[in-house]
Amino acid sequence: MRVSELAERSGVAATALRYYEERGLLPAQRSPAGYRLYDERALDRLAFITTAKRLGLDLDEIGELTALWAAHPCARVKEALTPRLEQARDRAAELADFQALLRTAHTRLQQLADRDAPCDPGCAFLAELAPPEHPGHPRALPMAAGGGATCLLEAGEHERRLDAWRELLARAASTPRAHGRSWSLPLEKAGHLAELAAAKQQCCAFLDLRIDFTPQRVHLHVSVHPDHRPAPDSPAGQAARLLGVLGPVKEN
Repeated sequence: MRVSELAERSGVAATALRYYEERGLLPAQRSPAGYRLYDERALDRLAFITTAKRLGLDLDEIGELTALWAAHPCARVKEALTPRLEQARDRAAELADFQALLRTAHTRLQQLADRDAPCDPGCAFLAELAPPEHPGHPRALPMAAGGGATCLLEAGEHERRLDAWRELLARAASTPRAHGRSWSLPLEKAGHLAELAAAKQQCCAFLDLRIDFTPQRVHLHVSVHPDHRPAPDSPAGQAARLLGVLGPVKEN
């Protein structure tokens, strides 16, 4: 396909496509008349580039990863992606902490009386969240207890979500795995499982959730980084314990 068609199908401007080619991110062949030509794999590459940019990777980092995929065997790509995955997990946990911080700030603001005057030290809703660490240095926003392992759901929604997981996993077979557990369910449960897993990944970013399939079964693999284990009695700990990453689960 030519650059105009790729731009239309991908939603990425033609000028950006040409720039990505100049940076080595999006190789193109040339027609006898000199037009850029792309195959279907360009759409997959563009989807990765767009997502990586949205998540904060710069073009040099994106170029390194796409170059690996294009020129190296799978083992080399896996080796390069492993530390990237760890970094992404750490960033997700930090983002979850910051979201919890904003939720606390929002709750405190709701408790303050409305007024027209600007904020002053009397209504500094963040003042108690982090003590100054060193004179002359900025405050550091606090990380939640448990290595950043927090659940972002409100209490009522959290309980409803746990009930849905209990019902789904009641007859699932489970086996332990490194830092977590795998669950196996009939294939017809795949849709419900995927829906719950996607929602769980959004509210509990410290969990690593993966789904795969065999001809008759769907499998959920749950793990948690050792540095991001939640406090057992916290909402995050309740979810992690139910999914089998904080303690033994009765084998089925």
